[in-house]
Amino acid sequence: MIKLVVFDLDNVLIDTETIDEIAKIKGIEEEISDITLQAMQGKIPFETSIRQRVKKLEGISTSDIDEAMDKISLNPGAVETATELKKQGYKIAIITGSFDVIALKVKELINADYAFYNTLEVDDGKLTGEVSGPLITQNKVDVLRQLVDEIGITLDECATIGDGANDLEMIKNAKIGIAYNAKPILKENADVQINEKDLRKVLDIMADEEKITKEEVVENDEAEEETIDYSILNFQQLLQCKRTLESELTDLKNVRDKMNEETKAFRKERDELNQKLKDTLKIALDKRNTRDEINKEVHENKELRNQCNEELKKVEWNSGKKEISNIQAEINKIDKTIQTKVLDIRKENELVKRVSDLTKQLKKIQSDEEEEKTATQLKEKSELYHQKVVELSDKAQAVHEEMIEYFNKIDGIREEADGKHQDFINSRNAATAKHEEVKAKLSEIRKVNKFMDQAKSQSRGRKSEDKADNDLKEKEEAEEIFQKFKDGKKLTTDEFLLLQKYDIM
Repeated sequence: MIKLVVFDLDNVLIDTETIDEIAKIKGIEEEISDITLQAMQGKIPFETSIRQRVKKLEGISTSDIDEAMDKISLNPGAVETATELKKQGYKIAIITGSFDVIALKVKELINADYAFYNTLEVDDGKLTGEVSGPLITQNKVDVLRQLVDEIGITLDECATIGDGANDLEMIKNAKIGIAYNAKPILKENADVQINEKDLRKVLDIMADEEKITKEEVVENDEAEEETIDYSILNFQQLLQCKRTLESELTDLKNVRDKMNEETKAFRKERDELNQKLKDTLKIALDKRNTRDEINKEVHENKELRNQCNEELKKVEWNSGKKEISNIQAEINKIDKTIQTKVLDIRKENELVKRVSDLTKQLKKIQSDEEEEKTATQLKEKSELYHQKVVELSDKAQAVHEEMIEYFNKIDGIREEADGKHQDFINSRNAATAKHEEVKAKLSEIRKVNKFMDQAKSQSRGRKSEDKADNDLKEKEEAEEIFQKFKDGKKLTTDEFLLLQKYDIM
């Protein structure tokens, strides 16, 4: 039986993507929408997409955001559906990767019982580009599991409504998964589809589920064995029934207790796996932070290396090395011309004289020793920074590979934890059903005890009546003996005692 109805927020309860509306303030909605679409289609991890998108929102004022949020409208039937569901006794939750700036408003508008969302970090009235919250590193189904454990129900007592890839696990694991105008990946895995913008269709789905549940209850009631009519049994027969029931009760209790132990074991294993998942995720995130810090050092050393190289170029230019190089190049060019071309004597003399002048100029040029020393130092520093860049890049790559390895482990651990959680749920449900059998058997025993008490009472009444009849017969017999005694009959000892008993003599 469904007890909790869970709604996604963006494009389900409201008719837009919240982050797109915030992006419009800065004029970057197209950039944001592209990343959002990739995330909704499952092409990039949700955590990556949310951090990338929020980073682009840095600097937007909260007053502008509040104004934009006030303009967002609910999808048709949202309030009506929530109100009716609450009236029928269902709890309502919102689980969204969207943000506090809209989630809290919608929670109040539909009077939801629970809301889980992410928070946009703010400093001095403006977004910092950072985001925090339970839906950054956790899947929606993980948050849902924590909620159902807290309120004491199971996923088999939940209905979930979503539209995108990040709703997939929540849709697959709930008793009823509803795809609301959803992406293809969600439609393929949902139990029911709503392909129009009308949340009142959820009420029809819940009504159908309620009808099915009632029919199952009736079928189960009809399938129950006929009860014994204890009113027609005597005390000994009732006693035998009681002994049989008590034997069955002992067996049921043993089975139930064994199931409870198994349930505890499954819960322990699940909790250990969930802790392992958290620990592994923490290691992966620490690795990522370490990698990012190393990459930051790589960037800093690259900048320093590039600065040294720029300064080195200036020093070499100023020291005359560039001029020396140009003069030597011109001399080489003239020498080649003299050797390879046929020249008249006048032209050849001009070239020879030019070479002579350039050679004299070359000899006059002297590099400044201080600048030469500076250039050498800059070269050494540049090489050191480059070496650091290489070493740190290798280190960052190694840490990155370790991070990927841990993130890959997370998927396996989560799958194992999900399986163990399902084992726990199945075992708990079975133990609960067996406990109901124990309660029913105890009730049956109390019923038998009641009829046994009635049988005892009836038996005592019959014995009292029999005794009175016997006493009357004995007294009549004693009176006859006394009459014979008066007529001269001799009395036996028993006859004399009988006369004394009724005080006839």
